[in-house]
Amino acid sequence: GGHALLEIVTVVLLMLGLRQVIQRPAVRGAIGLIGGAFLAYMGADMMLNASAVTLTLGASEAGMPWLQLVLAGAFVCAVNPYFIGWWATIGTGQLAHAAPCSFSEYVSFYLGHELSDFVWYAIVGLIIVTGATWLSPSVYMWMILVCGAALVVLSLWFIWTGIRFIWLGAGDEAANLPTPEMFGEACAGAAVPDSEE
Repeated sequence: GGHALLEIVTVVLLMLGLRQVIQRPAVRGAIGLIGGAFLAYMGADMMLNASAVTLTLGASEAGMPWLQLVLAGAFVCAVNPYFIGWWATIGTGQLAHAAPCSFSEYVSFYLGHELSDFVWYAIVGLIIVTGATWLSPSVYMWMILVCGAALVVLSLWFIWTGIRFIWLGAGDEAANLPTPEMFGEACAGAAVPDSEE
């Protein structure tokens, strides 16, 4: 819910010109630093608490209110540099390739994207639910440790890139720095030039 809510806001903002803002070196630098810091925190927290995490599923006696769950989901996405990087590059490239011209076309783009998210997370959820029957506690603990370590390493890359973007600013060298385009090659084919003059 929170993920979908944040994405509909993102699509609307991209329609209104957010793309030009988030591709500025200073903005990318801030995204790298802030997002990298949160990734480092989440990765370290996963590693420190890996031994206490289990796959035991059950109803919570004090469940979170639905609004709190939605807002928590939106917050986690908002501080994830992958989310921002994807929409800054591949997402905007897909929008440019689709070239929606009407409100209904933008709605179709959004619903199609959310449907793909739903299918993916349904698969992830199924693995988590059934994992208790085929994953031993020790294997699951090591999976958490490896994922946490990967997040920490990834956070260092984001922080390093953020520092360099801010340090170099809008100079010519900034164009040669690693950018979120590295998340996938799809954006290269999807991007549409601003002009063909």
